[in-house]
Amino acid sequence: MQNDEMTPPPAAAELRRRYRPGTPLSLAIALACVAAIAGLWLVTLQRIAFEREQAVASAMRSNSGLAIAFEQQVFRTLKAAEQVAAFVREQYLQQGAGINLREWVAQGVIREAMFTIVSVVDEQGDILSSSQETGAVNYADRAFFQALRGETRDALFVSPPVLGRVSGQWRIPMALRIVRGDGRFGGVVVMSVDPANFTAFYRQADLGEQGLLELAGLDGVVRGRKTGGMASFGADAQGLPWFQRRAAESEGDLVDAGGAVDGVPRIVSYRSMAGYPLMVTVGTAYDEVLAPVMQRRANYLAVAAGASAALLCFALLLIAVLARQRAVADALASSEGLFRATFHQAATGIAHITPDGRILRANDKFCRMLGYSLDELCQRTVFDLGDEDERDAARRFVAQRLSAHSPVFSPEMEKAYRRKDGSVLWVYEALGVVKDAKGRPDFLVAVTQDISARKELEARLSHDALHDALTGLPNRVMFHDRFARVLESARRHGRHAAVLYVDLDGFKSVNDHWGHAAGDVLLQQVARRLEGCVRAEDTVARLGGDEFGIVLATIERADDCEIVAGKVLAALAQPFALDGAVARISASVGGALFPRHGHDAQALLAQADAAMYAAKQAGKNRFSLEAAVPGQG
Repeated sequence: MQNDEMTPPPAAAELRRRYRPGTPLSLAIALACVAAIAGLWLVTLQRIAFEREQAVASAMRSNSGLAIAFEQQVFRTLKAAEQVAAFVREQYLQQGAGINLREWVAQGVIREAMFTIVSVVDEQGDILSSSQETGAVNYADRAFFQALRGETRDALFVSPPVLGRVSGQWRIPMALRIVRGDGRFGGVVVMSVDPANFTAFYRQADLGEQGLLELAGLDGVVRGRKTGGMASFGADAQGLPWFQRRAAESEGDLVDAGGAVDGVPRIVSYRSMAGYPLMVTVGTAYDEVLAPVMQRRANYLAVAAGASAALLCFALLLIAVLARQRAVADALASSEGLFRATFHQAATGIAHITPDGRILRANDKFCRMLGYSLDELCQRTVFDLGDEDERDAARRFVAQRLSAHSPVFSPEMEKAYRRKDGSVLWVYEALGVVKDAKGRPDFLVAVTQDISARKELEARLSHDALHDALTGLPNRVMFHDRFARVLESARRHGRHAAVLYVDLDGFKSVNDHWGHAAGDVLLQQVARRLEGCVRAEDTVARLGGDEFGIVLATIERADDCEIVAGKVLAALAQPFALDGAVARISASVGGALFPRHGHDAQALLAQADAAMYAAKQAGKNRFSLEAAVPGQG
């Protein structure tokens, strides 16, 4: 019995023999464990390296998209400045030194608050007119003046930041060259912008606590930079890695491990701006981008260490492999979630479009801009979202983008969409092509920015420049333009035309008796009555004060001019209701006929003006086609 207790059962003895240390099977298990541990650590380190590369690549893609959006914002700012400068230059060439920019600001013709001061500078560098009180200021030594004086291209010059001589603050001057009719240099139109306006995009982009946003000139001077919460400008950019790399590649991505700006290593994306000697740069802190990866790295190392200890048996090895697979799935889900969050939370509208125009997907911003749900958009093409007369242009734009050979070619265009409620949405749209593994276009990425406000500003500026603010009638500039066109058409077709000058009799007594407010109401009513006396193709304009002009586009005989003048006299002889009061006035009307009284606008206008004074001297409330005889009246 005692021997039976001391002798192991056959099965237990065989088990110990098979797994006894030093046996081939034990060595095989040990070697298998070592191989499994080595494989586990190799995979773990590769995974960490892979996630680091993926995080950097994802940050580069995100920064590249933000750089495009930043470039578009700067481009719109410069285009707005160029339009305002071109408008001021045109008016200066028409009006000369008498242009009054301060009055334009007071009247709201120039309403862009971004431009702190707008000035017209003559060829000697002296300020002729400015939107602010400047005193005697000369800009002949400024970089923008010297550059444009020797320049021949008609392009906006964006100067490095300077200390303003009018504002006393640091500003970025932007200037446009003035060329006189004989081709000589005639000065510049210059406006100043606060450098902070160029880095305001930092508030819209999620760049982290130590992000970088920079606008620099190709001359190596920083126009505006924001790193974290710190704003700066005027720094030298020539030693920065992305500035040096731009000479070989106009756009790209890099890791600035040395922290060239402030010692903070960053992942940087940069782009050279089309049409301007500027470049935009967007960067995120390297440590902030890799923080999630480093956190996961600690987890991976801990798992690997635990799995190494647990790999004494095959079961724990299998558990470790399954755990690693779960980590991979979590990482992929996290990457997918990051893509979806970035896509749907972007500040611009983004849509994926097939080569034939069908909408595959769109982010929330794009849906809100057009007022459609995603399902409704996916049932339409981008061509269906525009007016019918603009669809061919949209198709050509897409076809041009698909046929572009250069991978850096990025065509952009302004276009109008029709919202679901029927209203018009103006956007600035850029198209990018995504290709499949064989290099064929798979789908297009449309990035849209709402520019409806700028379009409204352009329309308002155009209207205000050519119309009288009180009556809404065409002003003197538009009157002369319309008259010149009428005369050109009359000469070409051998027809007659006429012009009338109308001066109100008794208007001063209305102002004196009831005040200027009542006088303004009277002028508005006069404008409406005059419009009712002519045809749609004729022009009624306010020339200033209580004087009005009428261009009759076509007349059959001289009596037609008298008939219209009679309607004017009859209409203005009727009482005017002025807030409870009744006023009566009359008018003196002078006329001139083409070609009877002259063949050019200057002669005809002089004749009509003289005839109007003849009517006034003859007793007022009448019409005259002939000037007064000297010595009479």
